[in-house]
Amino acid sequence: MSGVAAQLDAIEKVATHAQKIEEYKKLAERLFAEKDIASLDNFLHRLADDPPPSGEAVPTMISRQVLQDFVDRVFGSGLSKEQVKNLGNSCMTTLKARLSSFEESFSTVSEKFADILQEEENWAGAANILSQIPLTSSQRNISDEYKAKMYVRIAMLYLEDDDEVSAETFVGRSHVIIGKPDFTNLEVKFQHQACRARIYDAKRKFQDAARHYYELSQVGKATIVAVMGADVAAAQSNLDELIEKQNLEALEKATFCAILAPAGPERSRTLAMLYKDERTSKIGCYNMLQKIYMERVVRAPEIAELEGVLQPHQKAGTSEGLTVLQKAMIEHNLFAAAKMYNNITFQELGFFLHVEPDKAERIARDMILEDRIAGSIDQIDGMIYFEQGSEAVRQWDAEIAGACMAVNDITQYISDFHPAFVFKSEELD
Repeated sequence: MSGVAAQLDAIEKVATHAQKIEEYKKLAERLFAEKDIASLDNFLHRLADDPPPSGEAVPTMISRQVLQDFVDRVFGSGLSKEQVKNLGNSCMTTLKARLSSFEESFSTVSEKFADILQEEENWAGAANILSQIPLTSSQRNISDEYKAKMYVRIAMLYLEDDDEVSAETFVGRSHVIIGKPDFTNLEVKFQHQACRARIYDAKRKFQDAARHYYELSQVGKATIVAVMGADVAAAQSNLDELIEKQNLEALEKATFCAILAPAGPERSRTLAMLYKDERTSKIGCYNMLQKIYMERVVRAPEIAELEGVLQPHQKAGTSEGLTVLQKAMIEHNLFAAAKMYNNITFQELGFFLHVEPDKAERIARDMILEDRIAGSIDQIDGMIYFEQGSEAVRQWDAEIAGACMAVNDITQYISDFHPAFVFKSEELD
């Protein structure tokens, strides 16, 4: 330790700044070669602290360059993982104390330390470290693309840790940037869309989740290549099959979410869009999709079969004493009953839905108040009266949904295979 201090004192006496920087780097290189962690830590504090443990404070214009080289060496000099973690943690703590002077070095060490934690599947730890990187500072010029990449990466890490609340915060920050017309990074756009779908899914906003998953199921080859990387994609002999598989997985997730969404006209439009997509015949839950789209009653064995393929949060309990799946199926069957009956008693509806009559009344009341079914309740006579909608109107809605889907397919094709045309159109706007 004393030998390092003496060498640092000697470097302070060097005449020019350029020579000092070169000597500091040479000393750091020797210490890394010797893997002397204690001396390296002393070197770090001598250059970063103000005042330092001993000697005079190193001018910032010198220490900034030396420490940037130092943090790069921490993660690329052959130290053991434990040594890297100890020294990296010391770098973050020390540099954060003087963040205004060493912002770039702090950001570098934070990113690389987060990479290690991510490899260890310490999702929350990696996200917390990355979230401390200043992305709105005026100390350095940070591109929108870098900010968006970082926000989305943090969100993805929080989602892996099942913390959708924190993830939503960073997805919101990235959304402002990604929504700009000049943002063209397909990889970040795809990851951002996937994060939004997962957040809506986790928060049980199944209608929104279905919409985002469906958009993900339509991504083209250009987007997948951007996400995988050009070299990795080129090495895939079955790239088209991988793309189809990934799109079908997203389509199946969209279908599950549509099934679990609150029964009503909006869900019916989403179901129509999915059912009319010829690809849905290839997914495992196609029979259930068909039955629900046709507004048929779903029986207990079919519900049990669907429950076996859902995610845990999609069949978790609710404050009403029902699971998410049970509530969705009860509402669906009530929606189907409204198409079959002009009126029904509370008692009969409860028997039909396999719930208590008062619970059946309460569910029907909520759906009527939310305009998800048309009808009225006569509590004196214990009756529910359903108002039958026009079949022509429903058919018209379905045709509109089909036309919108076709337009979306065309624009997605143009975006994937003729991106220059899209960007040119945006410039003209």
